[in-house]
Amino acid sequence: MTDIDHRPAHAAASPEPPAAPSGWGDPFPLGLASFGISALVLSTVMSGMIDPLATPAVLSLALALGFLTELVAGVIHFQRGETFPGLVFTAYAGFWLSYALLVQFYGPMVTADGAAITGMFLLAWAIFSSYMLLAAVRTNLTTIVIFALLSAVFYLAAFGAFFESTALGHTAGYLLVVDALVALYASAAVIVNTTWERTVLAVP
Repeated sequence: MTDIDHRPAHAAASPEPPAAPSGWGDPFPLGLASFGISALVLSTVMSGMIDPLATPAVLSLALALGFLTELVAGVIHFQRGETFPGLVFTAYAGFWLSYALLVQFYGPMVTADGAAITGMFLLAWAIFSSYMLLAAVRTNLTTIVIFALLSAVFYLAAFGAFFESTALGHTAGYLLVVDALVALYASAAVIVNTTWERTVLAVP
């Protein structure tokens, strides 16, 4: 069934005026860069490459870049009517804020079942990442890879917390290194291709 055109006949015959520019630039490379940089630094601690005592430095980045900048990118996407990236960046902005609060403030207050509640925190994000991966299947290969790796990171980190397994936690950290680099490459490709006005870095 086709939609009925309720416009007057003369209006239907007239060409549509060009859409006015939204006034908003593309925030996608900003969101990817915010995630990629924050995740790359976090991954060095998760994987054991850097001592966990350096975690406060990760938290400062998580708040200033992971939370604040991703939130800005997500809100702009929603303003542009782009629901998928809007949800991606605003939701993961919430992850970075909640992660920083958990590690710095609320985690130390937990006196029982600390491993279990940390595992549930990570498992909840693993589930969210899984259905975002399902949505990403309709986008492109790079986005699919980012969400596939991120889902694996959260599941490994969650079960690493449940079973108090350092090996699982370190494996999650190494996967996060790869995921962060993919996100940074995608961010670089979008912005470089934009300024060069041609495909310099391919995004499969």
